[in-house]
Amino acid sequence: MPQEDSGTPAPAGAADRGEPAEPSDGIGGPQALFRVSGYRPGPDGTELSMAVGPWLDGVGGTPAVGALGILADDVLGRPVFVSRPPGTHLVTFELSVEVVLPPPWVGPRLLATGTVVAIDAARGLSRCEIVDGTGRLVATGRAHLRIVPAGWSQPEGIRASTLTAAADLSARDTLGPAGSTGAGRGGPIVVPNRPEFGNGSGAVHGGILFCGSEQAAAAADPQGRLTTASVTIHYLRRADLADPVVYEVQPEHQGRSVAVYRVTARGSGGRPCSIATVARTVR
Repeated sequence: MPQEDSGTPAPAGAADRGEPAEPSDGIGGPQALFRVSGYRPGPDGTELSMAVGPWLDGVGGTPAVGALGILADDVLGRPVFVSRPPGTHLVTFELSVEVVLPPPWVGPRLLATGTVVAIDAARGLSRCEIVDGTGRLVATGRAHLRIVPAGWSQPEGIRASTLTAAADLSARDTLGPAGSTGAGRGGPIVVPNRPEFGNGSGAVHGGILFCGSEQAAAAADPQGRLTTASVTIHYLRRADLADPVVYEVQPEHQGRSVAVYRVTARGSGGRPCSIATVARTVR
């Protein structure tokens, strides 16, 4: 999703959905990475699915809760997108996912259903449920989206080579080299810019920032005993795709059974693009 930046934090946050001709035309690098597809309006709301496979693996080789970021971000935004007032854009201010059933998840696909809770001229609220291949509830999600006047350029088409390259990545790659080496515990994690993380408008997709923030917290877990129970992220400004993203992790609490991390993603000039709270618990 493109992200707004006028030199100060955007009032609505960072995750602008642009103005695609059709809501179904949403396959880019992030969706190819996590095999997110199958958009359709369903009887209970907007439906979108994600295939289960090794692309969900994060730091330590275990499936990453952060991998739900693209699926949740897209399915929460689309029902508001189609209901928004004419001549407007959406920017996601807050995205939250609560885990009901920790990974690994049963495939072959996870199915997400998103519905509008409320919408007016200024904002939209939506929620979603995600179930596994057996119909068990995996996670719930919610989003707060701001509605702003249109005026940004239409997203560019995604190159086929970008989609192919994205399909070779996994959740751990949202942390760059640190995702494979296990580095980053206690120090900033610098993620080089990658076209595969873009949304077609020159910005990092909000779901990628969600995944990177969750994975940065997982990498900071000193003993790896905990699993992520929830992630809430606030988008402040766009993360330009041309610049590296730096994740800074601040442990707010590290106990034997629960831990809470504050993860700040910084872009150009060291300015914060998003701030996430990641809660991890013993399961």
